[in-house]
Amino acid sequence: VDTGSEYWDRGRLAALRHTSLDGREDVEDAPNVRVYYLAGTKHGAGSFPAADNGGEFKENTNDYRWAQRGLLAALDAWVRQGTAPPASRHPKLSDLSLVARDNFKFPPIPGVKWPQHVPGGYRADVTGPFSALPFLVSKVDADGNHIAGIRLPEQAVPLATLTGWNFRSERIGAPDTLIAMAGAYIPFPTTRAQRERAKDPRQAIGGRHSSRADYLKKVQDSATALAGERYILPKDVQVIVQEAGRHWDSLMTPAKPSTNQAASR
Repeated sequence: VDTGSEYWDRGRLAALRHTSLDGREDVEDAPNVRVYYLAGTKHGAGSFPAADNGGEFKENTNDYRWAQRGLLAALDAWVRQGTAPPASRHPKLSDLSLVARDNFKFPPIPGVKWPQHVPGGYRADVTGPFSALPFLVSKVDADGNHIAGIRLPEQAVPLATLTGWNFRSERIGAPDTLIAMAGAYIPFPTTRAQRERAKDPRQAIGGRHSSRADYLKKVQDSATALAGERYILPKDVQVIVQEAGRHWDSLMTPAKPSTNQAASR
């Protein structure tokens, strides 16, 4: 089970778990192996609200523990009862969801650097002409969200771009360097007017969902489908929906000023 950071963070090269060593073809899993990619995640499970760790953007909030719980139950059933676990799910060369880093395309979101120059594709134990390895990463959609892997509801019905990399901010220095094993949370504009002011290519939240109830219905449908495929546990569906409601409210419902703040105006 790998996160986005395992694909992006310098020499980790997680794609080699499921491709040939030259990076030119997909490799079929052995019968006793499954490979899962948690789309739009960082190395550690995210949590909400987004935290500031000194990055260009706040930390990726995608909480992949829901998938860990589901996959652990599937592994237990595989070992104890011989019940086959869910199929591997990860980016592939054959369906063009796995691409070379040099061919990676990211939407031109204002103020966001592309990870085009991030070093990778090398072996730390070898120097010289034989140190190069293929640097393959998951393709993203028009929002900058990965299209392959286990797409948990927070990423499949997104309110933000969720990456497996995050650059250091100007205030801590070396802004062209990645924070190790981190990811970024880049919220969508909430309204069309906000989107147009910022020249943000991503659709505004208000244009994606007609209401809070509409958004939560999509989240529930996404979670229910994953539970049916055994990537998450059925009993976790409603908790995931509740967490999504908190996320929606934080972005779409302005905080009310306290009594003291209102009196000082």
